[in-house]
Amino acid sequence: MGWTQTAPELPSGSAWEQEKSVYGSANHWSLSGKLYIARLNGRQFAIKAELTSGNGEYGTYYPPEKWTLRCDIGGVTGEEDTSFDVSKGTATFYYIGEAGEGVTITAKVGGVGAAVAVQTATFSAPALLGSTVYLKVGGVWKSAQIKVKIGGVWKDAVAKIKVGGTWK
Repeated sequence: MGWTQTAPELPSGSAWEQEKSVYGSANHWSLSGKLYIARLNGRQFAIKAELTSGNGEYGTYYPPEKWTLRCDIGGVTGEEDTSFDVSKGTATFYYIGEAGEGVTITAKVGGVGAAVAVQTATFSAPALLGSTVYLKVGGVWKSAQIKVKIGGVWKDAVAKIKVGGTWK
């Protein structure tokens, strides 16, 4: 989990959604971009940040050396990643994390020490993929994630039920 430039594979039924635009400009550098969220398997989600580094308001280009990328999940402040170099043009970054459906996720992007303020995009975590199964625990219904152990490794599984002679 964390920031990477390697795109995750979206599972069947998932897509990049909730597009957010960001923009900030100073005298010698500008930042613009689009951010998206997608549901991965289980409770995992991905943020996609397409960020463009360009000339500032004076038409000059003096960018910060590094990007600053952070993802806060449900009010928990994430760790700032400042490992990626800034270069002119567009770069795409991905964040992989875990959150239940509807949890507030805030992505913060900018340049380390830049005159342009860090830009923020807020998302609501997408619905979990597949059917939701509920179990009654202590008198309270709770959503459950179905897993199967294959070769000593737990993997997501699809739950099916037979209704009127048909598997659903």
